[in-house]
Amino acid sequence: MMASRFFDAYKKVNFNLRALLFYTINDFPTYGNLSGYSVKGHHACLICEENTSYHKLKYGRKTCYIGRRKFLKRNHPYCRLKKAFNGCQEYRTTPPPLTGDKVYNRMSYVEVIYGKNVKHSGVKSIWKKKSIFFELPYWSKLNVRHCIDVMHVEKIVCDNIIGTLLNIKGKTKDVINACKDLVEMGVRFELQP
Repeated sequence: MMASRFFDAYKKVNFNLRALLFYTINDFPTYGNLSGYSVKGHHACLICEENTSYHKLKYGRKTCYIGRRKFLKRNHPYCRLKKAFNGCQEYRTTPPPLTGDKVYNRMSYVEVIYGKNVKHSGVKSIWKKKSIFFELPYWSKLNVRHCIDVMHVEKIVCDNIIGTLLNIKGKTKDVINACKDLVEMGVRFELQP
């Protein structure tokens, strides 16, 4: 908690204004920037870390995250569906979220060297920097420190669906490489070329 001296123009007195940063709300790239975690590549999930379920698409040349059904309830009907997803049922359980103390311990060894021409050590880490928010005395005690802005997610999903349904050039996701990836994965035979 921070305190600063402010002037109350109505009462004509100075007072201490106290503020508390409860959590941040942002899009996914900013979430990575504020948390210090790398949200790109094969380990983009801050909860799963090294156990992130990913699949590198051969033709689309993108990384997709196909194991997200483990975050649903155990008896959710989607967990049993094979055909609609990746051809497998989902029986894994949700990993426990990291506490603030665990996050701080994992990022505490990270050394940040700024600059474009600076050579970094050969050690690859999914933690890119120490979050400045951990200088706040209460930050590691919060259960939720960063939230994803639903508006951004909704816009991206809506743009992709509309672009595909209306077959907008450059916006559709229904391209030949996507169909080839379905063949490679062995799913959605009715959509394969």
